[in-house]
Amino acid sequence: MLDRLECYNFKSYRGRQTIGPFHSFTAVIGPNGAGKSNLMDAISFVLGVRSVSLRSTALKDLIYRSGRKRRDKKGKGKAVEGGDDDGDDEEEEEEEDEDEDEEDGAGDSEEDGGIDGERSAWVMAIYVDRAENKEWRFQRSISTSGTSEYKINGKAVSYKRYNEQLESFNILVKAKNFLVFQGDVEAVASQSPKDLSRLIDQISGSLDLKDEYDRCAHALVKATEASMAQHSRRKGVNTEVKQYQLMKSEAERWQSLQSQKADAVVHHLVWKLFHIEQGIKAAEERIDERNVELKKLRDENESFEDDVRSKRKAVNKAQKEVGKQEREVKNKEKELLDARPALAGIDTKRTYAEKHLKAAEDQSAKQRIDLDAQQKKLDQLNKDLETTERAAQAHRDAQEAAAREQGISLSSEDLAEYNKLKSQASTKAVAEREALAKLVNDDKTKRDSLSTAQDQLESTRRKVERLEGEEATLEKRKDTVETKQGALQDDLKKARADLDDLRKRKAQIKQTEAEYNEKLERTLRELERAGAARQEKDSERRFKETLAQLKRTFPGVRGRIIDLCKPTQQKYGTAVTTVLGRNIDSIVVDSEKTAISCIEYMRVQRLGQATFVPVETVSVQPVNDKYRSFAKGARLAIDVINFDPSVEKAMQFACGNSLVCDTMQIARHVCYDRGQEVKAVTLEGTVIHRSGTITGGTSHSGGRSFEDQEVEALRRRETELRGKLAECLKNRPHARAEEQLLADEARTRADLQGVEDDLSSTNSRLKGVKDELKTLRKRAADLEKAVAKLERDLERLEAEAATQRDVIEREEDAIFADFCARIGVSDIREYEEKQLRSAQEDNAEMLKLDTHVARLNHQIRFQSEQVELIQDRVNSLEATANKHRVALERLDGERDAKQGEIEHLEQEVKDLGLVLDQLKETLADKQAELEQARKAGGKASRALDQALKEVASANDDIERLSSERFTLYRRCKLEEIDLPLSKGRLDDIPIEETQQAVQMDVDGPESGTQNVFQANDHGVEVDFEELDEDEEEDSSDKMDEQLVAAIARIQSDIDKMSVNLKAIERLGDSEARFKEIDGEFDEAREATRKAKDAFNVVKKKRCELFNKAFKHIEDNIDEVYKDLTKGAASPQGGVAYLSLEEPDEPYLHGIKYHAMPPLKRFRDMDQLSGGEKTMAALALLFAIHSFQPSPFFVLDEVDGALDNTNVGRVARYVQSRTLQNDFQCIVITHKQLMFESSSALVGIYREAGSKTLTLDLTQYGEGNA
Repeated sequence: MLDRLECYNFKSYRGRQTIGPFHSFTAVIGPNGAGKSNLMDAISFVLGVRSVSLRSTALKDLIYRSGRKRRDKKGKGKAVEGGDDDGDDEEEEEEEDEDEDEEDGAGDSEEDGGIDGERSAWVMAIYVDRAENKEWRFQRSISTSGTSEYKINGKAVSYKRYNEQLESFNILVKAKNFLVFQGDVEAVASQSPKDLSRLIDQISGSLDLKDEYDRCAHALVKATEASMAQHSRRKGVNTEVKQYQLMKSEAERWQSLQSQKADAVVHHLVWKLFHIEQGIKAAEERIDERNVELKKLRDENESFEDDVRSKRKAVNKAQKEVGKQEREVKNKEKELLDARPALAGIDTKRTYAEKHLKAAEDQSAKQRIDLDAQQKKLDQLNKDLETTERAAQAHRDAQEAAAREQGISLSSEDLAEYNKLKSQASTKAVAEREALAKLVNDDKTKRDSLSTAQDQLESTRRKVERLEGEEATLEKRKDTVETKQGALQDDLKKARADLDDLRKRKAQIKQTEAEYNEKLERTLRELERAGAARQEKDSERRFKETLAQLKRTFPGVRGRIIDLCKPTQQKYGTAVTTVLGRNIDSIVVDSEKTAISCIEYMRVQRLGQATFVPVETVSVQPVNDKYRSFAKGARLAIDVINFDPSVEKAMQFACGNSLVCDTMQIARHVCYDRGQEVKAVTLEGTVIHRSGTITGGTSHSGGRSFEDQEVEALRRRETELRGKLAECLKNRPHARAEEQLLADEARTRADLQGVEDDLSSTNSRLKGVKDELKTLRKRAADLEKAVAKLERDLERLEAEAATQRDVIEREEDAIFADFCARIGVSDIREYEEKQLRSAQEDNAEMLKLDTHVARLNHQIRFQSEQVELIQDRVNSLEATANKHRVALERLDGERDAKQGEIEHLEQEVKDLGLVLDQLKETLADKQAELEQARKAGGKASRALDQALKEVASANDDIERLSSERFTLYRRCKLEEIDLPLSKGRLDDIPIEETQQAVQMDVDGPESGTQNVFQANDHGVEVDFEELDEDEEEDSSDKMDEQLVAAIARIQSDIDKMSVNLKAIERLGDSEARFKEIDGEFDEAREATRKAKDAFNVVKKKRCELFNKAFKHIEDNIDEVYKDLTKGAASPQGGVAYLSLEEPDEPYLHGIKYHAMPPLKRFRDMDQLSGGEKTMAALALLFAIHSFQPSPFFVLDEVDGALDNTNVGRVARYVQSRTLQNDFQCIVITHKQLMFESSSALVGIYREAGSKTLTLDLTQYGEGNA
């Protein structure tokens, strides 16, 4: 602990002075300007605090100067040494001249310091180490030159050694953990979170590592940037090396690919020509086969058409009979529907009557219960009246008997003397007797008035109580009726809404029926125009049936591609059919699993073959958007069809990048002039393939395919519309439903009107009750005021009467003194009271009984009126209930009669329905016969159409294949492709196709046969030996795509190649440069790792120091604040806590300090009062001091902003802390509550400088202190 302080010529302390000894709790006191704060500066100075913190610009300003020298310096306009904040310098300059000589000679001896007194100063702190019971002397000296000298136990040492010795006692100069300057408390209370963080950073020692932390962080950033730069260089050179390696590889492959492409093109052409020849031969064979069957098929078709016409007439007749019977059924059903609303009306009336009957019975039952209760109350009142009257009579009899038995106790002589003395006394105090008589008379009048007012008040209160009960009943009834009204209003709204919805739905269904009938009529006309009776091919029909089975069995089956899309315009029908080609009947499914399941199902059921396109896994090339606007009149095929987005991938698979061109010239321009390898199809169906060959021509198959699709769609639409019409008929609301809703709406409206009338009556009665209550309450309040005033008047009269009686009684006592002594009473009033008290008590009791009888009579009259009123209500409700019972009996009879009528109509409808069902069965049989005839005729018609189609298709195929073969020959001639030939020469092929169709020598149309198209081969035959067996058997588009894809892959590889002969030479230079940069990158990366490790070490150490201090302060702050703020009103004290803004590196961010005073809600620190801020700041300072606490704590006027209550709390806290052996506190204060709690006082006063006195308060005991 700090034992004492010795100073020599330091600031205002002249010469050598010893201050102390200091106790565990020492208070430094003294007037302003005495030098208290200079003592604080002396302690700070000797412990090594810089002069800037001691209110001085230089160390030499801390040396004491005489008054003369001060005036000299002041005359020159120079600054003088800084003194106390309270004005030490000004007071020193006013010292008398007689002290100057003494000041000038002060400090000349070595004993006073060994240094010239006016030019040097020193301060010595004597510190006692209790652990070792050793005394340490720390001395710091300054001279006028501004230099400092440090000594420990008289031995000069360096500042570092001096500071280390202080730190060994936990006295941290940099952190200033041993003192709080004047004004520091306010600064702590108002500091920002960042300032508080810096304070803890300094206290913890973490701030000492800031320079090293910043240096390591800067080194890490610099190393990271260098590493990133080297990485970028390395990446760039590595990319360059890879590019040169790729160029070398491509140069070696280029020649090989050129040779492979030429062989692949020839092989592809040979394969196409082979299958063209095979296609022509197959088409000619099909024509020969079908021509044999045509005559027979025409005869069969005519026979079936005659049979269908006869069956159709029979069906028309049956339909007329069914229509007639349906009209009869509808008429009878209308009669039934007309009868049912009447029954609904009767039911509505019955429900209304039952509802009101039940309401009347329920209300009557409630009124009877109330009547019984009121009658019981009346009977009880009569019993009470009878009992009270008997008691009153008995009291009168007893009073008379007592009066007869009591008699007169005085003798006649005494009574005569009493009367004489009484007459004599009446002549005394005449004025007082007259005043008393007047007062007694007024008292009697007032008491009568009070009794009357009290009776009126009691009566009024009973009326108020009764009316309040009635008001509560009416309020409850009002709530019940309003609830019922709300429910009925909701019911009425619902009934009207249901009625509106029904009418809207009825109108909507009627409109929908009209629309469906119009669409059905239009569909039937279109079917008739399209020839809906046209026959389907058996194979196509079987395929459609198979597809329908698959859709029913597997939900993932979507349908045929041709059914899932439709041209945006009719003119694109042929072109789109040609584009779809072999995929036209492909079945689209959702996944590959569904496709495999369908294939297995068809195999087991022997349903034939089909191609499946799984949308989920089908591989498609993205559409090349450049073809959307590549040439005017040319558009992507996928853009001229409409389809569902869910099958888009299937449509891309079928269409690819194929183009639909308006004319052949546009198609040639795209494929030949602009060199695009795409499939181009004209509106007539002509195709320019990607290989450049041209096939096809005008074809009507596409149009027929879409016509079939449209006819099927019309049939589906007809079925769908008939189903929707049946659904509309089923959903059409019955007239009975509307009438029922109308009846419900009328009934609900009537109930609502009744409830509203009831509510109006209740509100009217409730208003009357409230108005009467208001009047009665006002009257009761007036009566209460009158009663209170009368009671006050009686008290005043009694007081005045007592005064008059005192005068009269003194006169009477004087006259009756001898008489009273003889008869043995203390005074004449004792005698008179004994004679009169009994009579007065009897009269009072009698008055009470008579009053009670009157009150009971009044209550009986009122209760009788209530009973009569309730009885009238019961009679009225029973009459209403009887009326509704009679109505119910009448309505039951009407309902039975109407129900019988309805049952009769229902039976008639049922009988007519049976007849209608029989006629419909007959119609169904005839329709089945017609359908059977149609099917039989359709089969023959389809067979004939199929044969004609096959012949036409075969001729089209021959023409198309011939044109395609010529195109391939011409391409080989123009492109000089070396095609292997077994006969003829390519030079014989003309540039333009000039061949004409040659008619065969066959029968004409009379024989029912068709002509065969003869193609010209120009004498050229191709050698097909290079084809293998699989290629000869496989003519599918898949094989064609494979061969074309092989060519495209080779060409794509060639197009991608860019030969660079200098690539190998440049490759070596790049590899050498990459090796050099790679080494530099490794060095930079290693430097970054080392910088990061060094930074993390400093960061970890700094975080540990900071968090250690913060954790300690955080754990202690609340306890300290509670100890400082607890009191009688709040034994627990306030709440205080700290919170980090950023826990990762807290010293870079702020710390928030929150303090909530006792019995106060939470507020920010800047919203606390001055005293509350000071207490919070002191708690924080004490908590900070508890971390690595110094052995003593010096506080300079920290209680300046506190009131006496808080000063006492701080004093008690410091006193409690100093009782511990490890804490010493020195407080500079002006507050009496503070210094009277200390164990010692150091008084500072002015006398030719600052001087001190020390007083040990422990010797006086706690009471004297």
